[in-house]
Amino acid sequence: MTGIAKLPRFVVFVFDALRRDMISARHMPHLRRFIDEGCDFPASRCVFPSATRVNAAALACGAMPAATGVVANQFFDARVYANKLFHTGRHDDMQAAERAYGGAFVTAPTLADVLASHGYSVAVVSSGSAGTTHLLNPRSATHGHVTLCLSDWRRSSPQAYAGEILRRYGPLPQAATPNLERIRLQMDMTLEAVLPEIAPDVLLIWFSDPDSTYHECGIGSPQSIAAIENTDRQFGRFLDAWRNHPESARCMVAVCSDHAQLSAERRVRPKDAMRAAGLVVGNRLDAQTPYAGSAGYYGAIRVDAGNPEKLAMLAQWLQEQPWCGHIFTPDGDGVRGAIPGTLDRRLLMLEHARAPELYYTMRADDARNRFGLPGTCWFASREIPDGGGTHGGLHRIEMSNLLALQGEGLRQSYRSPWPASQTDLAPTVLSRLGIAAPATMTGRALSEAIENAAEPPPVEARVFDAQSARHAQFLRLWRVGGSAYIDQGWVEQA
Repeated sequence: MTGIAKLPRFVVFVFDALRRDMISARHMPHLRRFIDEGCDFPASRCVFPSATRVNAAALACGAMPAATGVVANQFFDARVYANKLFHTGRHDDMQAAERAYGGAFVTAPTLADVLASHGYSVAVVSSGSAGTTHLLNPRSATHGHVTLCLSDWRRSSPQAYAGEILRRYGPLPQAATPNLERIRLQMDMTLEAVLPEIAPDVLLIWFSDPDSTYHECGIGSPQSIAAIENTDRQFGRFLDAWRNHPESARCMVAVCSDHAQLSAERRVRPKDAMRAAGLVVGNRLDAQTPYAGSAGYYGAIRVDAGNPEKLAMLAQWLQEQPWCGHIFTPDGDGVRGAIPGTLDRRLLMLEHARAPELYYTMRADDARNRFGLPGTCWFASREIPDGGGTHGGLHRIEMSNLLALQGEGLRQSYRSPWPASQTDLAPTVLSRLGIAAPATMTGRALSEAIENAAEPPPVEARVFDAQSARHAQFLRLWRVGGSAYIDQGWVEQA
C-alpha cells in the first residue's frame, strides 16, 4: 500500500446488482460504514432496462440510453449481424459492433473521452464481462488508457502492459459463484500495480459479484452472502489505503450498483407461446420472421419495417398474457403508445435509432423468496435456475440502486431527499474539475452533496398510466431541473 505515491482524483466502485437491503453491518461492515458516514442517495435509480450493459454505458456517458445507443443487453441490430442477435456482454460481438459503427458504437462521449481531451487519464479494472468492461471506456486504446478485464483478458489494454500484468499475476482464476479468487486478484492488481504504476486520475472498479452469484444461487443464499462479504473485504482494502494515505483529501470515492435483482420464481417461455400464436420472434427479419429480438423477463422486439399491423398484433397478444406487465410502443402522444393499452416508448428515455419498436416487462411483486427477501417475478431464461436472480424490469426493488459518495468538501452523514442515478456521477466529476459537461450528459452534478452549495430544484413527480381489459399499468417519473429519472413501474388488475 505504501507504494501508492499519488491517489486518483476520483474512484468509482460498482458492485454489480447489489441490493440495498443486503448492505448490513454484519455482512458488509466497510460499505455500510462508508454509506452511513458519507453522502447517501437512497432515492437513486438505475435506467431502463435495468440491465448491466445498458447501465454501464449510462454510467460511462452520464446519459440515458437515448444518447448512448445501448438499448438492451441483447437486441437485434442488422448493421452488426443480419441473422443473429447482438449480445453486448461478449467480446467478439462488441468488437463486431465497433467495426460496424467505425469505432463509435457508443454514440455519446464518455467521461473518459472528455477527461482525455483535457489531459486526464482513466483506468478500468473489472471482473465484469468483456462487454461491460468495454463500455466503461470504449475508446481506451485511442486515449492510451489502461483497461484490465479479468473475465476476458482479450479486452485488456494496452497490450504490452496487460501482458506484463498477466505474466506477474496469471494464470487468472476460473469464474465461480461466488467469484472470490478472481475479485481478490482484481484488487491485488489495483493496489499493487495499477495505482502505484499508472497513477490514473480516475479509477473505475467493477465487481462482477454479487450479480453472477445472485443469478446462479439465489438472492440471500449462503453463496450470495459469501459474495457480498468478499466484495466488502476487497473494498475495505482500498479504504485502508485511501484513509491512510497522506493525500487522502484529494480523492473523492463513489460507490454504486448498476441495478438490483428479483427472485425468478415463475417460469414461462414467451417465444414458444408467441410462435404457437403465429407471432414468430427470431434472430433476423424476413417474410417468415416479422419480429426479431430478445423475449425474456423483459422483451426488446424489433418489428420488420415498423409494420403497424404486426406491432398491434404482438402488443394486443401480450396484453392477454397473465405474465405480462408493462408494454411500450412508439409514436403515441407522449403518454400512451400508438397501440391502445400500451404506454409510449418515449417515457423510457431510450428513443434511439437502435431502439426496438416494442418493449415489455413481466409481472413482479413484493412476495418473499425462500431466503426471506422480498421481490419475485415471472421469468424466462435458459441460464437462470428456478429461484435464481434476474433483472431488467421496472419493479421498485430492481430499479433501486446504491449510490453514495465521500470526499473533501462533501457533506458527512447526509441523506439526500432528491432522486439521483449513476448517470449523475460523470457530470459530478466534471463539475469538481471545472470542466463543462457535454450536452449529451442528461445527468446532473450532485450539488446537494457539496457543503454550502445551492440545493437542486424541487422534485417534480408524475405518474403515467395505460388501461387494458386485463390490467392497468403505471409508471412514475421524477424530474429535477433538466434531469429525469424512472422511479418504478407497477401493474394493477383491471
